[in-house]
Amino acid sequence: MQQDTKPWYKQLWPWILIAIPVATALKAVHTVIIMQQHTPDLVVDDYYKEGRAINMQLAKYREAALRNLDARILIAGDSAIVRFAENTVLDGAIHLDFYHPTLAERDFALDAERSGELLYVAKLPVTPTGKWQLVVSDASRDWKLRATLELPIETEIKLGY
Repeated sequence: MQQDTKPWYKQLWPWILIAIPVATALKAVHTVIIMQQHTPDLVVDDYYKEGRAINMQLAKYREAALRNLDARILIAGDSAIVRFAENTVLDGAIHLDFYHPTLAERDFALDAERSGELLYVAKLPVTPTGKWQLVVSDASRDWKLRATLELPIETEIKLGY
């Protein structure tokens, strides 16, 4: 029987066994680097403060219900058209906030100018596609209406409380 006399560091099997934990450690470091570069936008640090802010926002939706506001929105190309059912006392402009559900850098806000008695028209900076949250409010932010949009869509969407 012939005996192998090479030292261990010249053998193949020890290096294969060493490579497995080294590759795992490198992959762990790579994963940590990726996590630090791409932090999630949905994590909130101060839940109590965030909960109080949510309660304040709910009061604005109740204010819209008390004013009996009824509106619909149509996204046509690069324009957003908000149509109210009746002319309540509204300002010359309303504010539109578009929120992407997962990518905060895609959020945008704009003002829609009055175009006739019941219509407000705004030019969108981009043509949104996919799922969006929309919040419509007056200039003084006394009331709010909201809707979930799945764009593109060719029909009007009712704004709710």
